[in-house]
Amino acid sequence: MIIEQIVPGVDTPPRIVAAASLTIGVAAAMAWRFGLSPPLAAYASFGVASVVVSVTDMVAQRIPNPVVFLACLVGPALLALASAHSDTWGSLTRAAIAAGALAGFYLLLGLGFPAGVGFGDVKWAGVTGLYLGWLDWSAVSTGTVVAFLGAAVFVAARRLASCRGRQLVVPMAPFMTAGSLVAILTTR
Repeated sequence: MIIEQIVPGVDTPPRIVAAASLTIGVAAAMAWRFGLSPPLAAYASFGVASVVVSVTDMVAQRIPNPVVFLACLVGPALLALASAHSDTWGSLTRAAIAAGALAGFYLLLGLGFPAGVGFGDVKWAGVTGLYLGWLDWSAVSTGTVVAFLGAAVFVAARRLASCRGRQLVVPMAPFMTAGSLVAILTTR
């Protein structure tokens, strides 16, 4: 099945329907947030990529490189078009800096805790930093803090509910995505 190649682990009708419904919901939230404005296409594409990356990381503990690679190509192009339309080139510069800073931060985490942060997380952090940075620095900080708070709650809940001694795998992409969505939807 082609969807299994793009979204590993989303291989049953209920999972496919859930992922499709989530995608529609996130795209609708982006449309509500941006209306018919130049950044809508960029943020709608981010929403779609976010669902694919998050669902795959939750289900298969993998972040699909083709989706991240496409987001790395499409995102800057669409944000550049939005910047050109609204003459906000500073936003594009800030987005590039935030993408590098967030990817670098996650790279340092991955080097320090290789069992906890993978290279897929590093790449996805760069993508989320791009979109958060285009809005402003407060979106970057909000998205990052919400991601780590969500992950901390997840870890605490899993440790309370599971047997001791088992290694806990934390899929960071869903938390990065959730933090990003909270920041995008609340930053004005």
